[in-house]
Amino acid sequence: MVDIKKSLQNIFEEYHVQPIGNGYIDCICPKENIEGFILALDELNVRIDGFTWWCFSDKNHQPCGMGGPQNKYGEGFYSEMGDSGLIEFQSNEEYKYYLLNDFQKSNNYKDCLVPGFWLSLPLE
Repeated sequence: MVDIKKSLQNIFEEYHVQPIGNGYIDCICPKENIEGFILALDELNVRIDGFTWWCFSDKNHQPCGMGGPQNKYGEGFYSEMGDSGLIEFQSNEEYKYYLLNDFQKSNNYKDCLVPGFWLSLPLE
């Protein structure tokens, strides 16, 4: 039997995903790792329940949102975009398509925005 939580920790490290707090809500994913992260979640049968937006800030970009954590994988930090609300789709595939295609063409696009995924673990 696969230990889902241990496997998720490995995936977080591999894709530089940074969970906020102790659970699986607001797992901030760098945009260059979105596709691989979602594919890895699919392999574990972990469903995305939604996501909120976070702004990635560094010396070249001032934060757009409220305070947040340092990036534990490198320079910069994340600020929470409190007004975004939870964005929900029906499947992991829809999240992937939206984030990799539709969002980049939308009027709401900002280069600094990255998703903080809310994950639903399968019953053990």
